[in-house]
Amino acid sequence: MPEKYLIVGLGNPGTKYESTRHNVGFAVIDELARRYSLGSGRTVKRAQTWDGRIGAKRVKLAKPLTFMNRSGESLRQLTDYFDLALDNLLVIHDDLDTPFGSLRLRWNGGHGGQNGLRSIVRHLGSSDFARLRFGIGRPPGRMNPVDYVLQTFRGDEAIRADELTARAADAIEVWLSDGLDRAMTLFNGDAAGAGKRDSKPDLREQLLVFQRAHELAPADPKPLTKLIALQKKFGQIDEAVANHLKLARLYEASEHGKLAIAEKTKAVTIHPNLVEAQREIAEWHLAQENRKKAVSRYLILARHLRDSGDVEASADVVDLALAINPQHPKALDMSRSLQEAIVSNTLE
Repeated sequence: MPEKYLIVGLGNPGTKYESTRHNVGFAVIDELARRYSLGSGRTVKRAQTWDGRIGAKRVKLAKPLTFMNRSGESLRQLTDYFDLALDNLLVIHDDLDTPFGSLRLRWNGGHGGQNGLRSIVRHLGSSDFARLRFGIGRPPGRMNPVDYVLQTFRGDEAIRADELTARAADAIEVWLSDGLDRAMTLFNGDAAGAGKRDSKPDLREQLLVFQRAHELAPADPKPLTKLIALQKKFGQIDEAVANHLKLARLYEASEHGKLAIAEKTKAVTIHPNLVEAQREIAEWHLAQENRKKAVSRYLILARHLRDSGDVEASADVVDLALAINPQHPKALDMSRSLQEAIVSNTLE
């Protein structure tokens, strides 16, 4: 019988905790379930679980539903129920001491004050398992860490969190296929620095493999997703951006609008001069009745246009934001400053 691997993401159940810093573990599990089409899962031992394969490995994904501080209760029941060796366990959790934008994979260690991890160590009676720390950074000023971890990611932070979620899923795939040391070498650190110690010829070979796989199956998003990640490692940024947009079109064709917008968002994060894509993202959020995200996206576009010297176009975009929320303070401030700049340019 093949070995089983258990991948557990920590968080709190319920819509009020979605997209918070404390729920990044849940987000990574959701990303893996989506990538491998594992469906909606089922409830086992007070956890939402999924069964499937990632590469050649038989895996079980889990999100404990016992709330963060009691994560160990569910996890102990899962390891007993599945008769799982701790060598094959990986826990994903938020980490205040790891900078936002960075990942840290490691074996063993303390809980570092993370209450979900503290509960797991207590109930398992051991800290001998792999963990993936998803960096959220320290709270600003004198903010209480409890309040900070329960805040949602907003604006550009939300975009970066989505990127890091995808990188965390990539890291888990490598952990499963090549082991912890390999995953640590490739992914420990921030997105810009990770992977620098890797063997270039080996990665180059992988790049060619996924390029060919995409050519053979152009409608399959999986090779394209892998290809994008490798292109970024090699600094092929323009090619990666073009493929983010290509992947978005694939998702649109299969009526996966949310996934399409996520890819467009990744593209414009790298190249904010993709004005049409910026507008499409804002319009999609507005169609979903998410006025806050629509306004936020219009303001991101407006700042880019302003910084590029197109003040009038920037003012037009701010007007779109104000049409959605006429009292938005940042939009009002930007509108006033842009109008002053337009008048000043006219007088000159």
